[in-house]
Amino acid sequence: MLPQRTYHIIGGGIAGLAAAWYLKRHYPDVRSIIYEAAEYLGGRAYSYDDAGMEMRLDNAVHMIMGADCFMAGFVKKNEWCSRVPFIDMRDKELSFSYHRNLRQFFKLLCNTEPREISPAICRTIIRNTFPWSSRQRRMWCSEQNLSQRVINTLAAYADEIHRETRLHKIKAQFGVAAQLEFSNGCVDIAAGDKVIIALDNFNCSKVLPVIPLEHNQIVNIIYRTSQRIFLPGKISLIGVANGFTDRVCVNDKSLSVTIFNGSSRDEKLPEQALKSWQEVDKIRGVNSAFMPPYKALCCKNATICQDKGNNERRPDNALTIYPNVFLAGDWTMKNYPCRMETAVKSAIRAVKTAIKTM
Repeated sequence: MLPQRTYHIIGGGIAGLAAAWYLKRHYPDVRSIIYEAAEYLGGRAYSYDDAGMEMRLDNAVHMIMGADCFMAGFVKKNEWCSRVPFIDMRDKELSFSYHRNLRQFFKLLCNTEPREISPAICRTIIRNTFPWSSRQRRMWCSEQNLSQRVINTLAAYADEIHRETRLHKIKAQFGVAAQLEFSNGCVDIAAGDKVIIALDNFNCSKVLPVIPLEHNQIVNIIYRTSQRIFLPGKISLIGVANGFTDRVCVNDKSLSVTIFNGSSRDEKLPEQALKSWQEVDKIRGVNSAFMPPYKALCCKNATICQDKGNNERRPDNALTIYPNVFLAGDWTMKNYPCRMETAVKSAIRAVKTAIKTM
């Protein structure tokens, strides 16, 4: 009997988890092991219990579109926002036209100023992502349930998961990766085994000779409300044009605002929280007596900057200097916006490439 092949997946974010999912669904005889440096899975998309807010929070509000074929499977039929408007803070006019708000829509998808986004990425969005049909036009925003909804479901497909296990070095022998050196020990790579590096660009550059890319940050601010806050038209999700914030999302007991490409904001987080809440008041047409308790989360390296120069430096494929090591992660997909759906695409590409080299 032939020994069972093992795929060592470095990184327990969406890309790493999706790689384990794809292996189990299409190659059930292959064993997958995920090694995650943190104590939690999900990478930039997870939920945790926040003692100060006395509630469960997502580390960031994530958006799924109807056009996201894989991620849309995690959203129930009655949970979609079928019509997502944009409000222009210059005249407070509400518009449901995606064509009119195309630049702001691109910013929501790319975390990059619209004028700077790579034309190749824009073409991909228009071809594969832009909501031409009513079904594609649907949107859903996470409501402090990313781990329960997505991460835990995908994690169940992995055969083994090792948390708090950080990769320090890949040791090679005869031109192939032969051993993985972790913070808590070493793992030998047997003949026929494969390694999928599903790390962000910064951490990947520590173990492989990949080009370091420029990054943009994202600021998410979650306000704990005593009751549901209603936006114009009683909608739960709204895009903001020409304002301080870029997106507002509400659920039963919280309101979240997102500031994309936050590196352009000079204010500190408390100042941003106050300014964001004041803008929410303007959107709602009210004057709150106080600002509710909040949690401000700043991810300094949320996504790569998706301008032309950075995009051209992204990998063309999943290959690395080692024939048994492959790349995954949204940043590895040249010409695609960095989103959860792209992370899944990269994982599938990495697995398919690895299988072909057997």
